[in-house]
Amino acid sequence: MAETHVISALVAKRSELAGLVDHHRKEVARLLQDVKLLDATIRLFEPEFSTDLIKAKRHQKKNVFFKHGEGGRIVLDILREAGKPLSTNAITTAAMAKNGISGEHEKLLQASVLSILHRHKKNGLVVNIGKDDAGGCVWAVA
Repeated sequence: MAETHVISALVAKRSELAGLVDHHRKEVARLLQDVKLLDATIRLFEPEFSTDLIKAKRHQKKNVFFKHGEGGRIVLDILREAGKPLSTNAITTAAMAKNGISGEHEKLLQASVLSILHRHKKNGLVVNIGKDDAGGCVWAVA
């Protein structure tokens, strides 16, 4: 027979998750109602407007490590100050030191740094010049 404390913990966890599901269902229903109201308002001003053609914007989580625009500047500053190409890991480590971010957040910060680097690459500010010994990308200011 199963241990009662194990069953108790599993029941508590299931209850918690079921509560989250219920909360999010209610939130989805509320958001759908808001969308319907906006569609109706649009049709008040333009009856022939097809709201089905409106594309949904992708929801982005707020970056918890940097203020708006700060991450991009920090990454470029790190590359400029180094004066040589750096790996994504090295840039992440420097950003952690510069902003006083603890090591437990390294993987999350590295994902943010990589996203920033790809955006800078798309804008022509940095270039990916290859891989380091560990297989990570190496970046330089363009």
